[in-house]
Amino acid sequence: MSTQADVQAAAESSTESSKHAGLQLESRPARLIAARYEQLPFPMLGPRQEIVFDLGITALNQPVLLAGMVVKGYNDHQMLFEQRWPGRVIQKHVHEEDLNIPPNTGIALRSLHFMLHSYELLNMVEVTVIGKAEGETIQAMLQIPVRQYETQTDLHFPLRGAWWAIQGSDWSDQHKQEVFSQTYALDFVKLGPDNQFFSGNGMQLEDHYSWNQPVYATAGGKVAYICYDMPDLLPGAPIDPRLFRDDVRRLLGNAVAISHANGEFSYFAHLQQASIQVKEGDLIRRGTLIGRVGNSGRSPSPHLHFQLMEGPNLFIDQGLPVKFSHFSAGGQFFEQPMTIPTRMIVIGPEPETE
Repeated sequence: MSTQADVQAAAESSTESSKHAGLQLESRPARLIAARYEQLPFPMLGPRQEIVFDLGITALNQPVLLAGMVVKGYNDHQMLFEQRWPGRVIQKHVHEEDLNIPPNTGIALRSLHFMLHSYELLNMVEVTVIGKAEGETIQAMLQIPVRQYETQTDLHFPLRGAWWAIQGSDWSDQHKQEVFSQTYALDFVKLGPDNQFFSGNGMQLEDHYSWNQPVYATAGGKVAYICYDMPDLLPGAPIDPRLFRDDVRRLLGNAVAISHANGEFSYFAHLQQASIQVKEGDLIRRGTLIGRVGNSGRSPSPHLHFQLMEGPNLFIDQGLPVKFSHFSAGGQFFEQPMTIPTRMIVIGPEPETE
């Protein structure tokens, strides 16, 4: 005769066996913002568009062996690209030999970057992930909306003299390791008369031509955020994590964010300690001196980090594609907004006040 305990145990066993294996997918960001490169300061192989995102894959109820992934990009119902990643490609991307996912845990595929022509524009990306569980093939599919974006603000180049864009918007940009706010960020270092960006051995802040250079507002607006008290570190020196004070915004050191009253915020980072000339709430004009180039926060050496965002909050507000105007490159002056690609040398004119 069965006891109540036997009945309960049988019921729990039946419930457990009824939990089927599954996969759950999540993208970060949940909505992608695409950049279009239809004009550059030099000839290129046709117009391009790019997107980047992280993909989270969770095994539900049962362990799952990740077997492959298919990524497709669409303009409405028209497929524009398709990439198939077998398990061995995923292994190389995540630097893991074992793609077994324990139940109710996951794996992250970071910085999935795709660039293609922009004759037709992406408005949706579809990701299908295939796995093996208990000898059966399972799969899950995620559709991610894509927003095509054009910079609204006329952003005048914020520096004077000759500067080298050491990181910009392309596949080699390490900012794409952080896909939410810094997707389209740029880093600039100043070039000296010897066409180098530092003199001597570069181990002192003063060795770097970028150090102490003035930074000007790209456009008028209201100062929405500042950080001013982070120390400037010697080039290559590790930062004390206590300086972050549990505030992730301080990773980019001393910074100024300016609202342009149209949903765009300019964000200037790694500024010199105590150099900031504005305060939160100030209404400023284009060309206003906002601070000087420093080496605060997590920074290898003095440089200006610039990004455009939907708000002033790093890792919360999404990054936007950037175009600058009023700079020279390759012997030509660009009065209209233009993409500055990685490794381009640009020359900023003397600042003008609106």
